[in-house]
Formats: sequence, C-alpha cells, structure tokens
Amino acid sequence: MKLLFLTDRIWGRSAYSKVLKSLSSRLVKNHDVSAVPMGLALKGIPFMSPHNVMGVNVYGSGNDPFGEDVAPAYYDKLNADMLITIKEPWNFNTIPNLALNYVPMAIIDHTPLSPHLTSRVDTAFKVIAVSRFGQRELKANKVDSSYIPHGVEDHYECLWDKKDECAKTWFLDPDAFKIGIVAMNKARKMLPRMFRAIRVFIDANPDIKVQVMFWGSITGTAMDYKPHGVGDTGASLIQEIMSLDLANTLQWPDEEAIQEGIPERLPSPGWDMVSLYNSFDVLLHTTGGEGFGLPLIEAQRCGVPVITTDYAAGPENVGIGLTVPYHDYVIVNSVGTRYALADIDATADALAKIANADKDKLARKGVRFTERYRWDNIMEKHFNPFLEKCEADLYPFMSTTGLKTWRDAR
Repeated sequence: MKLLFLTDRIWGRSAYSKVLKSLSSRLVKNHDVSAVPMGLALKGIPFMSPHNVMGVNVYGSGNDPFGEDVAPAYYDKLNADMLITIKEPWNFNTIPNLALNYVPMAIIDHTPLSPHLTSRVDTAFKVIAVSRFGQRELKANKVDSSYIPHGVEDHYECLWDKKDECAKTWFLDPDAFKIGIVAMNKARKMLPRMFRAIRVFIDANPDIKVQVMFWGSITGTAMDYKPHGVGDTGASLIQEIMSLDLANTLQWPDEEAIQEGIPERLPSPGWDMVSLYNSFDVLLHTTGGEGFGLPLIEAQRCGVPVITTDYAAGPENVGIGLTVPYHDYVIVNSVGTRYALADIDATADALAKIANADKDKLARKGVRFTERYRWDNIMEKHFNPFLEKCEADLYPFMSTTGLKTWRDAR
C-alpha cells in the first residue's frame, strides 16, 4: 500500500520521530512509504521533490506547523491509500474534515476524554490507540480503535556488567543511588513536583548518597505557536533547583545537546541513550499524564525500574517499579484536559522502596516484561494484521472462499 505519514521529522530524536523511523524501516520492505515532517522541519524544497531518507520519501513541510497546508495535496498527488498521523489528534483542524483515509494514532493522556480530541477522530477511516487506556476511553465515547502500542528497538538492552562504566561516562558515582529523569520541559510533565519529591526522599534518607540526572532543558522555552494553552510550554527550573537545595545533587546537559538529541546507541560505549538509561538506578516519571510513556519502556528494557503516576497510560507500561497515587489535578491547556498531581510523599516512599530493592532481580524482570514491546513483535502481532484489515476494506474482493483483497486475487 501507499502510506503517507504526518509526524515529527524522521531524522529527529523525539518519541514520534523514533516511532516513524522504526515503523518505516520495516514497512518499506512491502509498502510505498512517504512522510511529511511537522514543525516546519523541511521548508523551502519544491513541491513533489522529496528527499529519500532511509528508504522513505520525505516531502516539504509547508508553512503550517502541523503540515495541514501540504499533507492533503501530497496525499492526492501520491494517490496514497492512507494518511497516518503520529501526533495528538487535537492538533489537526482541517484534515479530519477532508474526504481522505485519515488514520490518527490517538495519543490520549487524560480522562475524561476531551471533546476536542473525539471531534478529530470520529470521522477517521481507522483509529489507532497506542494504549489500552486510550482504547477504553475511545470506546466509552463510541469510537472503535485498534490497539497498536509503541515499541523499542533491540539496541536498547541491559548492559549487565557495564553499569558502573555507564555511570562514570555520565559523571555519576557508581555507589550513589542514581535517579534519572528523561522528559521534556513542559508544564504537563510536572518536573517541579518530581524535584520536590526527591528533596523529601533525601531528607528522609540522609544515609543514602543521591545523584539526579535530568535529561531535559532547565531553561524552558515558549512555543512559537500555542494553539492549546500552556500545557506544552516550559519554564525555567533553575530557581526551583536552588530553592530546594538540589544544585549539588542534580545535573543536566547543555541546551544544544537537548535540542539536537544524542544517538540511541553508539558502536562503542559513549554518550548515547542506552548508556544513559543504564547509568540510572531508577527512572522517575511522575508526570501529569502519559499517552504512552516511551521512556518507561526504554528504561525497563535497560533493566531500570520506573516510577510513574497512577493515571492515564503510564501504569500499564510498568513491569518493574511502582505507581504513585494522585489526589488532585490541574488544567493547563485551553482544551480543558486534566493533568494529575502525583502525591509527593508517596513518590518519595516509592524512591525509598526502589533504593532498597534487589537491582539484579528487578533488571531481569524488566527485560522479560519489555519483550512484548520489541518492534518486531509489535509489527507481527499488531501493525501488520492492522494493515491487512485496512487493505481488505480498501480493496475488497468477494470470492467463493470469502473476502480477499484485489491484490491477493491477482
């Protein structure tokens, strides 16, 4: 089939970039795959003059941040079978209303489900739910969906005998209790609450040497385009770090490293995401809500336990680690979605439990748990069967033996 993706740039480091790269590298073997990068990432190239990146024809971005001004035209010119979006559906205002086979990945990080989201998926040809939580929310709103979770590549692995080396690579003490945070500096990530929980944990456990690696921006920037309020706007965290007396405990990268990203895995041990995860003793991810929570899977694949908020999709992706309750929520965007406020004392208690747990036992369990999220397994069990059903709907052929596709009939 001819598949057109609309999402982040395939050469980027974001979670959506990773999903596109992993999917397309497998789909190009049997399908014609094209992509339009969002975020104005490829402006200025002539219409219908793509760059070929990893076997994928990547077309120009246009002038709309979400590519809505050019994606329908590419869909038409390419005679695409489906336009698959990998982005929160409420970002799209015109595509859901057009006569095309629109297939959104419904990334849902809140409950009750916002009408701003359901109004963008109820006209879709098919809907993909990346979590069971999201699938339940869609079903409650009478929207059918197919469950296809995000996955993790095989180069994410537990470096059993190199954990200390990884810690030293990132200037961390192998003997310290190392807390990792991998998150974008956005209001909905609730980073200040994580810092406060770490402060409570340190005060309650003065005998434990604690180090924190925050892989994110501490300066924070406002988006150039803010269609949905401040939920995706970052803030400076420096004052909070100083006020909590965490300056000597918490370290972070320079802004350029965050903007450009680092490789997922280098040929030899170095500054890459695999060694970063392997340097942690725990990943703290008590955000306001996750549509999937890819860092949770990546960390556990590297044998690292995780802590996340008992809200939205995060809990279903915890095989080793703990969830913490929330007792209140905030609304930080114009579409009115609720983001949970994880209990600070419960988060500190969860950190204490992980600090006193058997690391090797947790690591073995985490590797086993994440086996289901290997991309090859995702393709075999979820994505390929989904495409077969789509093809049967798009190219139906009734025969004496049942429903087939015209392509099979040939």
